[in-house]
Amino acid sequence: MMINKKEKVISRHLEVEVRGDDVMKAWRKLKKKLMNNRVLEEVKERRYYQKPSEIKRETNKRLRRQALRLKRKQELKEGF
Repeated sequence: MMINKKEKVISRHLEVEVRGDDVMKAWRKLKKKLMNNRVLEEVKERRYYQKPSEIKRETNKRLRRQALRLKRKQELKEGF
């Protein structure tokens, strides 16, 4: 794991027990644990370098879209 100055890295140990030769069930449980701990998301993010300004721009775009969606939803609810 890389240590970033801004983030404190916490080592998490993920473990899944295979019972009765049911590997597929264990695989699904492992995938779910990885998704809950954002491991897969982080791997995808780190696949390519993205400048901090690009990250900020994408975050702002996402937040604007969410705000617009929420505003539309509230307007529909209030009957405008």
